[in-house]
Amino acid sequence: MRNHTATRQDRLTRFRADGFLFPVELLDREEAREYATALRTYREIARRAGGLLRQRWNSPKIHLLTRWADALVHHEAALDLAESLIGPDLLVWSTNVFERSEHSPARLAWHQDAPYYGWEGFEGRAIRIWIALTPTSRANGTMLYCRGSHAGGLVPHGFTGASMSDLLQGERAEYEIAREDILSVDLEPGQCAVHTPATVHSSGPSLGETERLCFAVDYVNPAVRPTHGADSALLARGEDRHGYYASEPRPVSDFAPEALRAFRAAVAMREARLVAVLREAHARRAG
Repeated sequence: MRNHTATRQDRLTRFRADGFLFPVELLDREEAREYATALRTYREIARRAGGLLRQRWNSPKIHLLTRWADALVHHEAALDLAESLIGPDLLVWSTNVFERSEHSPARLAWHQDAPYYGWEGFEGRAIRIWIALTPTSRANGTMLYCRGSHAGGLVPHGFTGASMSDLLQGERAEYEIAREDILSVDLEPGQCAVHTPATVHSSGPSLGETERLCFAVDYVNPAVRPTHGADSALLARGEDRHGYYASEPRPVSDFAPEALRAFRAAVAMREARLVAVLREAHARRAG
């Protein structure tokens, strides 16, 4: 039987070679069920609230609003997994909900996450943990990975056409996808997948009868430097010896006034920076 150190090294080796890792056991089934229930309640409250909360309910700062999301980003298994891949100093940069309703035609084109994040030095220092709170499969539009697609770094992206369908799919990575390198991220509730910001991935439409519900956490090492303006993040483990990110507070209760203020400030800061990143990227491509 291999010891813990050997298993951890094997995991890191596989992750570095493929650009992703799954399935990883993270939550037990009952935990996953409880988090799914909490997320659905939060979704309903946010949609009824209107305004910024309704607009930005599914990203990028859910952990600042609710105790269940705060508990999930601080879950020991999640932090241990992140530490095994990017080191002991961990910031929560973003939290996101990925939902796909039954029979939804929505899809995302093959893309990388990082081109529009405005990060310097993210290689080997940033990951996304994608946690299944309901079963995921190709039938309900789960994520698809392209093995080894992170190895060459960031690639250009562009829209595949001018139709509404093309625009809704998002920008497509200029990367040749080989069929044999495609893996469907099939997970049971409580399992997760991890990928790098440079891993090319996509998702398809849902042909299923049930909702797909996933919660994603972006963990970064504090050495990852944001460009194009100020940014914020939440220190979840270790130390921040760089000071690139304004410190975010943990919520003391759901939707508390101070939590809402922190949420609004963090979202405004993030969106201003990413708009600047997007403008520069599009101008560079147009020029």
